[in-house]
Amino acid sequence: MMKRRSIQLTFILLTSFSLVFAGLGGQRAGTSIYNFLKIDPSATSSGLGGAFTALVSDASVIHWNPAVTVQLEGTSVALSHLDWFDGIGYEYFAMSTTIKSWAFGIEIGALHMDAMEITTEYKPYGSGEYFTYADYYVGLNFSRKMSDRFSFGFSGRLVREEYLDLATTSIVMDLGTFYRTGFRDLTLAVALLNFGAPTGPAGQYESGDGSMRDYETFSPPTTFHIGSAMTLYESDFLSLLVTAQLNHPVDNAETYVLGLKTTLLKAFDIRAAYSIGTEVPFSLGIGFSTERWNSGLKIDYAFRPHKYLGIINQIQISYNF
Repeated sequence: MMKRRSIQLTFILLTSFSLVFAGLGGQRAGTSIYNFLKIDPSATSSGLGGAFTALVSDASVIHWNPAVTVQLEGTSVALSHLDWFDGIGYEYFAMSTTIKSWAFGIEIGALHMDAMEITTEYKPYGSGEYFTYADYYVGLNFSRKMSDRFSFGFSGRLVREEYLDLATTSIVMDLGTFYRTGFRDLTLAVALLNFGAPTGPAGQYESGDGSMRDYETFSPPTTFHIGSAMTLYESDFLSLLVTAQLNHPVDNAETYVLGLKTTLLKAFDIRAAYSIGTEVPFSLGIGFSTERWNSGLKIDYAFRPHKYLGIINQIQISYNF
């Protein structure tokens, strides 16, 4: 009885805490730092439009819900590559392992681009000097099962942004819960991602009046997610899983995602999602999995057409031991 009450209290407190921050979104559009943390690094998740908070799949779930890694019940490794826009790439690695009722994980992400020539008012076609821009992070995760139905998790992430001679470094945190309702395989999950103190570039700059000033600080892109997932139909040949998610960032308006995963012969996945309130309304993905050496190998691909900027392509390889 005491364990059940503590589970309910944890779930309610995290939801209430998250909703407080979620309510700030309408007044703070475009005011956050480290916006690359909003990019989905997982091809498995991208095929479902990011409606991944309540799903158990591979180690890349760390990025969406730190409470899910303990549900993997083993060791999982995921490696993905994302072709963003205009030659920008995003590399991602995640690994988690379970020890009894605990799980521990690590994730590494890097957004990078080729050197770009600097242009000025008097040299609009190039000055002969170049600059680079990069974002990257290293995160640690732990999660724990409180019962066969409920788990919670925490992640801490060291994030760094570099542009010209400027650099910004800080720590952000994730909190999450995962709950199996007992009705069929229906799951509910809540996550608060990228929570941290405001930060800005180190050092000072010279203002117009000649005085030295500190750079402005901005908050990280804290986002509240609540999601659910359930299998609608399952047989040896075909299974259908539906997932739904509400996303509420503190620096923008709410978005809603509805995803569907169709699995054929327990090996081929076809994913599709429709998002409301985003500039990537449709998402498509395919996947192939096989059992080898008593382990599961998965290869996933995601295709996401942006409303204005073009096509996003993503591929991922994951292995569950």
